[in-house]
Amino acid sequence: MYADAIPVLYYHSVADHNTTRAWSFLTCDIETFVKQMRYLAKRGYYACNWDELYEHMHGIKQLPKKSIMIQFDDGFLDNWSVVFKIMKELNFKFSVVVTPEFIQRHPVRPFVDATTEENLSEWWGYLCEEELLEMESSGLVDIQAHGYTHTWYPVSDEIIDVYDGTQIEPWLFWNDNIEQKAKWLTNDSLEQIPLGYPIFKNEKSLANLRAFKPSVEFIRSCIDSYNPSKSANENLEVQKQIAADYRADNKLGSYESEDESLERLKKELLGTRNYLERVLGKRVEYLVWPGGGNNERVEQLAFESGYKLISKGSELNKFNCRRHKISRVAAYHEFTPKIIRSDLNVMFLQLQIWRASGNKSISFIVDSIKKLRRAIR
Repeated sequence: MYADAIPVLYYHSVADHNTTRAWSFLTCDIETFVKQMRYLAKRGYYACNWDELYEHMHGIKQLPKKSIMIQFDDGFLDNWSVVFKIMKELNFKFSVVVTPEFIQRHPVRPFVDATTEENLSEWWGYLCEEELLEMESSGLVDIQAHGYTHTWYPVSDEIIDVYDGTQIEPWLFWNDNIEQKAKWLTNDSLEQIPLGYPIFKNEKSLANLRAFKPSVEFIRSCIDSYNPSKSANENLEVQKQIAADYRADNKLGSYESEDESLERLKKELLGTRNYLERVLGKRVEYLVWPGGGNNERVEQLAFESGYKLISKGSELNKFNCRRHKISRVAAYHEFTPKIIRSDLNVMFLQLQIWRASGNKSISFIVDSIKKLRRAIR
């Protein structure tokens, strides 16, 4: 028996957080992940890699029934110290899509059975080059591309917010501190963002075709003007007036030229490929858009850069469909209460697999639930 559509299931991180941290909302707890993987193994699911998915979608070799693909976005350290050991025991292949600016310079960390505050440095953060090589050489893990920066840039000179220490806007730190970016999860980076930093209307790097670059002088003026005793709206209005004054003097900032934009986008695509191919010694031909940010122009640039499959497709990953865009579904949901979260997620995973396999009844139910949730919000 052969499969038709191949479900692609994605995670980010697998760990147990006793403390809420920036981006810990992306994490699936260990108990849930283990239950999900054992459920799949018990029912005879086969986990494929990118090449197998490509060959299936292009009619070269059809995958067996009950085939799936498991992906991890961003390259979190726990993909090595927690996930790799679990997947090796089950002989499940998986893919990790990584961002060069997140990759740490660090010796290989050990595997861990528990993720606690005491061993935080061994599981929370990002992967290093040596860990990527160890996983890739195992034959179980397929390392592929996730853009070079995974950041946001201003898309216009419109100020939409003022940083007051409560927002999670790590890109305000990343873009000014590239050398510290890979350690931002553990070095209190958000506390280093000056209060009063203006937050412009922004987009993910690969969706932003013409980034706006505010002047350093303007940024400093905004930070100096910040008054913590004023409301958020009052501080915002002050910054908008400062912006109007700088704009009138043509000192607010400037937009990228077409050449600058093209150079930046090519670095995101080609720079990522070149870096990973040098580190891993293999071809890197598959891309998942960081944060989903993309558009028609960068899709075309991706194919021109040599990528064979990219994410954000809207159709099923069917045999011989000859498409170059894959669709993905989340493998984990933050159900409450916690006491039944693991069991609910096993059911959720199976529903997502049926949905991504083309089960119309399940798709209708899931879509109806999404519409209901949007209506309630």
